[in-house]
Amino acid sequence: MSETAKNGQTLVTDRVIAFLTFGFVIIGMVHTLPTLPGLDQWAREITNYPALAIRRFPFEYLNPFVFALMMTIVVFKHSFYLAFKANSKLSGGLGLTFDIVFIIMVYMVAWTYLMEIEAVCIIDRITGERAELIAKALLAEKEYAESMGLPIPTTVDDPSCINNTGTWLFAIVGVGVLVFLGYNIKVWGLPLVLVSLSVAIYTIVTVFIWYFHGPDDISKYWVTKLGGEPRQLTDGVANMRDILTNSSAGLLGRFISITMDIIFPYVILGSLFGASAGGRSLIKLAFLMTRKLRGGPAHAAICSSAMFGTISGGPVVNVLSTGVLTIPMIIKRGFGRAFAGGVESAASSG
Repeated sequence: MSETAKNGQTLVTDRVIAFLTFGFVIIGMVHTLPTLPGLDQWAREITNYPALAIRRFPFEYLNPFVFALMMTIVVFKHSFYLAFKANSKLSGGLGLTFDIVFIIMVYMVAWTYLMEIEAVCIIDRITGERAELIAKALLAEKEYAESMGLPIPTTVDDPSCINNTGTWLFAIVGVGVLVFLGYNIKVWGLPLVLVSLSVAIYTIVTVFIWYFHGPDDISKYWVTKLGGEPRQLTDGVANMRDILTNSSAGLLGRFISITMDIIFPYVILGSLFGASAGGRSLIKLAFLMTRKLRGGPAHAAICSSAMFGTISGGPVVNVLSTGVLTIPMIIKRGFGRAFAGGVESAASSG
């Protein structure tokens, strides 16, 4: 492939990444909009849709969408096809296959989440069975409340999903995790993946020890219980569903919620602040405070990063904003490049 064609493909990929990232930023900014009195009510009246949310989107819908969008960006950014296509056609074909499998698994995991989480039960909603279940459950609750002289309820807990993946959940989550780990080798490196694999292997081994041997007469550290007696591997479906859908510790749970609700606003606002005159103002203030100290730029890097960290909350944004000025100045004072980068990265990490 000619150099012009390679540059053209790189340009297209960069534009796709920029487009997807811009969309992600817009979604995040809308999601974290502050409360404006009357805004939500106005939007619902205009659209005649009482459940419309134009900010603070429901996590059960937002999280799988954000997960799929982020992983799509990862595919374009760290594509195996783009990395290996120059080696040979076979390498490029295998890389493209892995990219496609990754995308398929990403959207399959996101769709499975919508199928399994009781707040959505997407298939039941499509077929209309969920509305019938809720109506029957509410009627039963009302009858019970009337018979006991209790207040009449208007809502009921979310019923379990009728149409779900069943035992296929093991395969979907298992294959998905393996494919994700494959990408992590390229993104984060092999050591982190080996640690994750060791944890996964330990869990699988202890589950089989429980299944074949039982929990008695063996250390609790060598047994992972999935249920009671009789022992069945299918008892793990509930655990696997919890791993996927649990809002606190699930795969698409608290991590994405914290990213969108807490980290995202700090990173975006920090980037805007750093790109404007605000970042340079903090650096000038830091130099003013440390101008009489030996190794002034290093001290200034620490002070400016500390002040900037109170705004951005993101080490990467911190380095990009203050490091572009402090690192060259530290080097000019005779310090090594590694030392300059180390000082800035350590200061930016808090």
